[in-house]
Amino acid sequence: MIRLFLENRIGVLLLLPVIIAIYFLLNYQTGYYLPSAEINLGLWNSQLVDATIFSVISAFLILVNAVGLNILFNINEFFDKNTYIVSLLYVVTMSFYHSFYSLNGSLIAHSFLILMLYQFFKLKQNVDGRAQVFNGALFAGVAATFFPPLLISLPFIFVMILIIRPFYVREMLLSIFGFVTPVIFAVVYVWTSNTRIDWMILDDKTNFQLQTDFIVSMVVFAVLLTLSVFSLSARLQKSSIRLKKQIQIIWVLIVLSVFLGVVDFLFFKQIERFSVLMIPLSILLSYSFYHKNYGIVSTVVFYLTMLYSVLKFFIFSPHHSL
Repeated sequence: MIRLFLENRIGVLLLLPVIIAIYFLLNYQTGYYLPSAEINLGLWNSQLVDATIFSVISAFLILVNAVGLNILFNINEFFDKNTYIVSLLYVVTMSFYHSFYSLNGSLIAHSFLILMLYQFFKLKQNVDGRAQVFNGALFAGVAATFFPPLLISLPFIFVMILIIRPFYVREMLLSIFGFVTPVIFAVVYVWTSNTRIDWMILDDKTNFQLQTDFIVSMVVFAVLLTLSVFSLSARLQKSSIRLKKQIQIIWVLIVLSVFLGVVDFLFFKQIERFSVLMIPLSILLSYSFYHKNYGIVSTVVFYLTMLYSVLKFFIFSPHHSL
């Protein structure tokens, strides 16, 4: 199956809804990820919801994010040809997180972070970038309103911009204005509605099974990322300066994501904030499949990951066991 996504066949995207539906069906049958009675929308407060309806919305948003991330990858020519492996990687890696099955602010933030990358990747060193800087920071600000931990991301945004653009005071001011504008609106909402900010993503702490699940998945991701780094280093030797700078932006997002995930785990005993890491990882992991020496190893590891992503519902499920 993975070979289909590695080729330039846009029709393979039709398999994504099927894969997402299989994960949702398995979760529904086993009760692995329990549905939440309310969704945490960050600064927009928590809302009581119909779990079934918002599970459908979550599935749709996962699909939109996967396709959007793949479009971002292809239009910026990370490879010499179009490929759709990025969308598959995003779906499979996100299946290890609660937000895949139940909508919350972090998943909505994913959409806006992808839009942010789209704007920053349009920046050029010698072309006026005020519109892209403002729009990218604006999308990051909107993401932060749904996912408050991203409120610390402004310095990282500066770094992303400066990777491609020279330092211009006007552009830095525009990025600040773009970022804080949606945040101000959200803060006003919090103040006028007399609500408090809930920094917990989920209602309860991550249980032991999900922590074990997380450890296994991150070990696998680390192996794939290591293979990707070796593959990427060989490719970057012959790539354009623009691609090298875009990869640097991806690494900045990885650093931010890891920091948020570690803080989440230390203070809240949750792993959900690591889900932001799946955006840049889906891009970098794709390189390992095209290397002549590491491609077979990466394919085997990925198939094992997919197998485990299905078996986990029966290994750790409260209703089933192998």
